Amino acid sequence: MLSGYDVFRRYCMFACLLPVMVATGATAVAAANRYSADDLLSMKIEDLVNVKVTTLSKHEEKYMSTAGAVFVISSDDIRRSGARSIPDALRLAPGLQVSQSNMNQFQIGIRGQTDFFTDLLLVMVDGRPIYTTTFSGVWWVAQNYPLQDIERIEIVRGPGGAVWGSNAVNGVINIITKNSGATQGLRITGGGGTTDKGFGNISFGSHAGNLDYRVYAMNELRGGGLPTHGGLSHLAVYPAGQNTPDFRRVNQQGFRMDWDAGATTRITLHGDAYQVKTGVANYWMPIVTLPVQPAREYRGLNGFNGKNMVFRLEKELVPDILFKGQLFYDQYKLHTQIMREQKETFDGDFQVDFNNVLSQNISLGTNIRRLRTRMHNTPQFQLPSRTTKLASFFINDELRLFDGLFRIIGGMKMERNSYTGWVYQPSARAIVSDDNWALWVSASQAARTPNDMENGLRWNLKSSAGKLVRQIGSGVARTEKVLSYEVGARLRPVEESLIELTAFKIRYKGVLDTWQNRSATNPYIINGIIPEYLTNVLNGEGDGFEANFRYNPWQWLTLKGSYTYLHQVYTDYPVKDGETIWTVRSNKGQDPANRFHLGVGVNPIKGVEFDTNLYFTGPFREGDIHGYHRLDMRLAWKPVEYLEVSLVGQDMLQASYQSNTDSIVGYAARIPQRYYAQVTYTYH
Repeated sequence: MLSGYDVFRRYCMFACLLPVMVATGATAVAAANRYSADDLLSMKIEDLVNVKVTTLSKHEEKYMSTAGAVFVISSDDIRRSGARSIPDALRLAPGLQVSQSNMNQFQIGIRGQTDFFTDLLLVMVDGRPIYTTTFSGVWWVAQNYPLQDIERIEIVRGPGGAVWGSNAVNGVINIITKNSGATQGLRITGGGGTTDKGFGNISFGSHAGNLDYRVYAMNELRGGGLPTHGGLSHLAVYPAGQNTPDFRRVNQQGFRMDWDAGATTRITLHGDAYQVKTGVANYWMPIVTLPVQPAREYRGLNGFNGKNMVFRLEKELVPDILFKGQLFYDQYKLHTQIMREQKETFDGDFQVDFNNVLSQNISLGTNIRRLRTRMHNTPQFQLPSRTTKLASFFINDELRLFDGLFRIIGGMKMERNSYTGWVYQPSARAIVSDDNWALWVSASQAARTPNDMENGLRWNLKSSAGKLVRQIGSGVARTEKVLSYEVGARLRPVEESLIELTAFKIRYKGVLDTWQNRSATNPYIINGIIPEYLTNVLNGEGDGFEANFRYNPWQWLTLKGSYTYLHQVYTDYPVKDGETIWTVRSNKGQDPANRFHLGVGVNPIKGVEFDTNLYFTGPFREGDIHGYHRLDMRLAWKPVEYLEVSLVGQDMLQASYQSNTDSIVGYAARIPQRYYAQVTYTYH
């Protein structure tokens, strides 16, 4: 735990940086004419508006002309933010809420319903879904990759179900890694600090003829957080003066190969294997008997192991007809005190794009997925082992009018899985745009389909009023449906600026959550058990707006920022009683009404970079978290072309704070102020 002296010393370090910042601003103009092109901030506005994105419509289109709320976090944005993880990098995006209950558990959502089981968000790596159908969420603790090898992160705020299917309800995140041809040579990165005890990765890329390849290995050790004040008794778990045991240790290896097999054929093969260990402290029901015994606290280890392999083929069959095919295999193993699971996924995705057909671009596609789950049940957590299947088809049609100035896009995804019949997710969009401005509107319907836990779960969660609380997935859950309406604009007032505005309205029907049936006639109650059913218990509405900007007034300076406003109202339906009121209140406390980000990037002299990012999140309408600020700073120096040294401070405004109280898989912890140093060596 930080002493008063440590806190004072770190604030002094921050204060000492202030005169450096002032001197930087005073000398920047005189230094600007000494740059080479490689020294300047690499993500220029012109680069951004012309970058080809694929996540909104599943085919390439210019960022400026996308008919949706799309945001791109570039490789340079990630590097200069000082982020040490993918969730940290995602904080740069508007409309996206990132919180963490401790040092290894993150909650990430778009436009609401952000908790550990965030189930309205589709997350992919190079088009491969990484959410688990066990609870329709993402184990963020197991999602790691060398950040230097990420080309960009594409974020779509709003439904993407018309092309990606279920779970792409409030948004889509697609993490796109670099082509191996862009990472030739050797790169070694290492560092450590106050909480990031030690980390390193090594990457080597080369080529043989038309085949480029890259191999990498990474290792990280992150320490725990700080004990919270109040709440459940932590005295037996957290000895006085010690950090919480929520550390994380990561080992991961992988490769990528890109082959230009001909003028019209591209083949990619890549895979990863990871081993993650995390510390955990929580409560559980060690003895499941009636009359119920009290819950007990424990300390232990959680294990996350996995591997994946992806094969992708793109071939131009004839001019203006492109075939895309992807096959992947994914396996992960989860071992915790409560549950043990092994899941295998076999997936085939195929698409044909017909371009320039009577002023239209038409895409047709199908997806087939098979999931095999094996559970090793414990007395506390029971879920059937099973094999589930999914099949889907989609069509997307883009009509271009007035030489492409006005476009209308319509599409639909039809999907069926082992728990539902056919689910239809249509979308309609329209945009009018040129190189300097764009106006767009959209209306979409998306769906969140029931998951494994909602079909067979028996989880002895805790004790309450002398009874055992058992979470039950009885199979009565139905598909949650969402209607979304959006309007947006992009504008470049001057050449080196970009402003984006989006307003939205969302209607939720049949939100899937929990409901406790405490009726005296319920057979469970009679037998000393409080049943907590996983079912459709809420309807809701949400509205808000998002604004973001980027401005390069001079070559040596970049300003960027965003603001997000979100308002949500939930009603308990179809059941209305004292228990559903608590479900409504818990949803109110998941997301803040406001969130803003302001970033400044400066290149004061040749070979030196300085970046600062300030965030605010809050207030929350319910719960113990009212709001918080975050300040991250980075100073980097390249004494020679192949060597970079950087110093990073994170959460610098306070010694520690709490951003989320969710303790479903581990006690919450306070997030400490952190510092680390990093060295990167490259050889081409």
